[in-house]
Amino acid sequence: MSTNLITSLSRDVLRFIAQKPQFEEACQHFLRQAVHVVQARAGLYYVFEQPHYVARYGLQDEELPSYEACYALAESFTPEIHVSTQVPVPLDAWAAMCIVTPLRTRQRVIALLMLFFDEAADVSEENTSTLGAIVDGFAIVTDMAQVAARHRTLMDNQNEFVRIVSHDLRSPLTSIQGFASMMSAAGDLNEKQAHFVEKILSGVSQMTSLVDNIQDAGRYDPETGFYEMELGLTDVMDIINRIVRNHILPAEKSDLTLVVKASDDLPIIQADAHMLERALLNLVDNAIKYTPNGGHIEVSAEVVQNMLRIAVKDNGLGISPENMRQLFQRHFRIRRPEHKKVKGSGLGLFIVRSVARQHGGDAFVESVEGQGSTFGIIIPLSQAQD
Repeated sequence: MSTNLITSLSRDVLRFIAQKPQFEEACQHFLRQAVHVVQARAGLYYVFEQPHYVARYGLQDEELPSYEACYALAESFTPEIHVSTQVPVPLDAWAAMCIVTPLRTRQRVIALLMLFFDEAADVSEENTSTLGAIVDGFAIVTDMAQVAARHRTLMDNQNEFVRIVSHDLRSPLTSIQGFASMMSAAGDLNEKQAHFVEKILSGVSQMTSLVDNIQDAGRYDPETGFYEMELGLTDVMDIINRIVRNHILPAEKSDLTLVVKASDDLPIIQADAHMLERALLNLVDNAIKYTPNGGHIEVSAEVVQNMLRIAVKDNGLGISPENMRQLFQRHFRIRRPEHKKVKGSGLGLFIVRSVARQHGGDAFVESVEGQGSTFGIIIPLSQAQD
């Protein structure tokens, strides 16, 4: 019986790891197993460190011992399975003994498993061995939950830092841009002065774009982002036409052609217009950066199998298959001699994919080396409006 149960528990642990279930679900499962193995009347699993959690079996609210009592009991035992008559209040009113197993990490008590009996129980060696397997299951899922909790805390701190810094950078950037733009109005500038002003404005524009992308990458991320989508009726063609019409090509790309090719019957959709605009702007900027001067860029939109497909096609250098697999990762950039002068943070395509996934779709890339690339997004039309 013990061998079969241990094998079953091992499979349960692997299943919980593979499926990434709720931490509470895993704890309740192992607690039920523990109570069943030793035929206890009730069980309690108390997690002291983040995430703080109490799993119980066979206990009412008024029977739960305090945090302080459980922690003190855990501190008084070594991390092994103990049979004890030290029953915390108020369970001492009916429980004659309990099995106590503290869980420790780096000399710190992180959790406590307690199984309660209303009379003295004879815990066999076989049951103790099986209970050890259950405790291992508790240890694994608790460790996974704490790693996840620490990761969430770090990401929350990072996002908050990025939000504050991005916000605080906007004010001086706006001031620099405003005063640099007014220098021409203050009097005639010679050729060298005008060149310096142009460089200042170009640098400010690059910094503003970087701040926007850093902020967008943090808040739009489907896993860790804090942005709350504002869905509304959205005319995608209006966004595309506005971006293409207002986009100012850099001086070194003055001979590059940027056109729109889209269906006449595109539906109005339910979407976050600001997010879509940021995604499309990054797609167009990306194409301009990596398309040689004199090239051709085409922005298209169409409905394909109940999905809205928006794509930006260029006739640039193309991308190898191994690089295509990593393109939408945060901060990834293709390293090749032709791109040495291309400025960027590697966040643009990550933002594109994040926006698409927030809308229930995804990003894609199609490319052949030497024949150009097509980047885009597909989003479902389940909420489209006629």
